[in-house]
Amino acid sequence: MTSKIECVIKQAITTFSGSYTSKAFHDNLIKLKRNANELDARSIGLDFRLLRWDTYELNNNLDKLSGSTFIRRHQAPVTYIEVFEDENVSIGVFVLRDGAKIPLHDHPYMYGVLKVIYGKVKVQSYTPVDKDYSQLNDCNINAIKLAPIIVGETDDPCVLCPVEGNIHQVDTIDGPAAFVDILAPPYKTDIPEVGKRCCRYFKEVNISKDIKLAIVSDPRDYWSDTAPYTGPQFGIHFEPKT
Repeated sequence: MTSKIECVIKQAITTFSGSYTSKAFHDNLIKLKRNANELDARSIGLDFRLLRWDTYELNNNLDKLSGSTFIRRHQAPVTYIEVFEDENVSIGVFVLRDGAKIPLHDHPYMYGVLKVIYGKVKVQSYTPVDKDYSQLNDCNINAIKLAPIIVGETDDPCVLCPVEGNIHQVDTIDGPAAFVDILAPPYKTDIPEVGKRCCRYFKEVNISKDIKLAIVSDPRDYWSDTAPYTGPQFGIHFEPKT
């Protein structure tokens, strides 16, 4: 029986491996949202200990042999679990401990699907006024601030588009949270006439009545560590094009 996460991976590959402007793409994106909505913490094998600041790591091989217990406090507020990535799509899980956030950042030329699988988050999104990302290199950019939304485990996935709602911040609400993040194409994918893109961070600055976002350096209060994927295995392998 195909696992829920494998269904999501296969549908994501189907959705994002072709043109983003065809009717088939939009139909496939709807199917991807439907599949992603079936995910929960157990279906991706989330280690619930990762949700705690005082989490315990799994014993490593040396510890198993010696019979001792390896204990480490997580110092990072966020843990990232990579599930799958090829040149068309990346799928992973972000685990945010209580009080953590993912600062205001962008996803140049990307689509994204965010499905909360534990807890609740607040998503504050912005749409850049200038739809050409190649022009968004000034210190301040004009943006439209969208209404914030609260998203939990029982809610449908959020979708960000290459322009609409493309810049966003994610905050925990009343405790730790975790969400599956599907992005296409990945940051490191070389897009023709665009190249590779990096994630930029922003802060909101109010000038008169206009909302502007200032590009800032990497926030000092945000960093992440990684943990292995421990969910159902899947028979999907990426073979780079030659």
